[in-house]
Amino acid sequence: MGYFVYLSWRQRKRAQLLQASRHHLIEERQRVLAFLEEVGEAFNEKLNVEEILKLIIQCSVRTAEAKSGAIFLLDAAAQALEAVVIEGPFPPPHPPADFMESKIASRAVFLEQAVKSQKIMVGEGIIGEVAKSGTSVLIRHPSEDTRLPKYEDEILRIKTFIAVPLIFRNQILGVMAMANTKDEKAFDEADLSLVTSLANQGAFAIFNANLHQMLAEKERVDRDLEIAREIQQLLLPPTFPKFESLQVSAVNISALKVGGDYYDFIPVNDDHWGMAIADVSGKGVSGALIMAMCRSALRTKAVGNLSPSTVLKQVNRVIRPDMREDMFISMVYGVINIRTMEFTFCRAGHEPLVLQKGGREEVLNPKGMALGIDNGDLFDTLLQEQKVILQKGDAMVFYTDGITEALDESGQEFGRTELIEAVHACVGQSAEEMTKNIEQRVRRFVGHHPQSDDITLMVVRV
Repeated sequence: MGYFVYLSWRQRKRAQLLQASRHHLIEERQRVLAFLEEVGEAFNEKLNVEEILKLIIQCSVRTAEAKSGAIFLLDAAAQALEAVVIEGPFPPPHPPADFMESKIASRAVFLEQAVKSQKIMVGEGIIGEVAKSGTSVLIRHPSEDTRLPKYEDEILRIKTFIAVPLIFRNQILGVMAMANTKDEKAFDEADLSLVTSLANQGAFAIFNANLHQMLAEKERVDRDLEIAREIQQLLLPPTFPKFESLQVSAVNISALKVGGDYYDFIPVNDDHWGMAIADVSGKGVSGALIMAMCRSALRTKAVGNLSPSTVLKQVNRVIRPDMREDMFISMVYGVINIRTMEFTFCRAGHEPLVLQKGGREEVLNPKGMALGIDNGDLFDTLLQEQKVILQKGDAMVFYTDGITEALDESGQEFGRTELIEAVHACVGQSAEEMTKNIEQRVRRFVGHHPQSDDITLMVVRV
């Protein structure tokens, strides 16, 4: 009889334990779901990364019933961790050099500043070890553990401690740590399991928050670039000038949203027009800004001046003081008499001009150095003018190195020889047809290889 009573008692005891375990699991599940709900609502509010982290640590400390907690994010390049958000009186991993117990009177501000000011190298201390190994650590009774700092003050004394890695897709993003419990009991395996679950969800939230922030930043940059592109397009001639005896056509294709290539037609006087093509040694916004400065100087100096060399010398002196040492501008600038068809031009370090005359092609390559490299004397000495008398059927092809250096899928350059062949294939065509056919030939050559440089092409046909 006594044996049956014992078995009955043991069965009830086991049922009570199972019920308690079940209750604990349900409670833990509810805490995690509440945590996820709060974090999910935060994303709907479009909070930034730091605000998301603050919400994560607040939810985690409350859910784990801890007294304090902190999230340390990893700087992979520096192999160091820094506390980003702190909840409660979290003990600094290293006692501050100027630590004084009296300062604890303003403990909230002082402790937060102290913890955030410290860098923890990967592998250093308990937090650094967790970041290095990617393994969670539970310390029930840390009095003998040398990896944790020792404080006399009751508020800072570490009585129990948990540190878990923040991992997403096998990448360690940081460490979340909890110090002490509200009920003064030691953290146990169930607490470690709960905090690890929260950290896993937190790592996902951090990754998403970072992703959202990067996407928002990208959208902002894209908007700025789109505005810059619109402004840059305004710098190019909106239409081509109309002449009785000349046809002109051009195309500009940026490798990025904004680029450093430029072409222009400038009325010098009633009988003369300036024609220019240029290329900044750089792409993107910086190239576009430098080209805008060059365009302004060129248009100012070109009006009324029939000498291309004089114009470029003056432009060089204007832009040189504002040019970075690693930047320059190559340019071909010429002046054409629309009555006599005499074309005088200079080549400031730019690609040679291709002249189609009598059905044959000739490369015109007078000497000259790029703008913005020399302060004036050497530039002036090297710059040469060349004159050409154009006749009916003749054509001039201006281009940037984005054409000759265009690469196909095997890494081969389009080259000047291929360009000359493309020009020769356009004998008898209009300037617009030549521009279109040369561009298409380059595109066919390149195939699916991404464009690596800005492409600009300008054709003048008598």
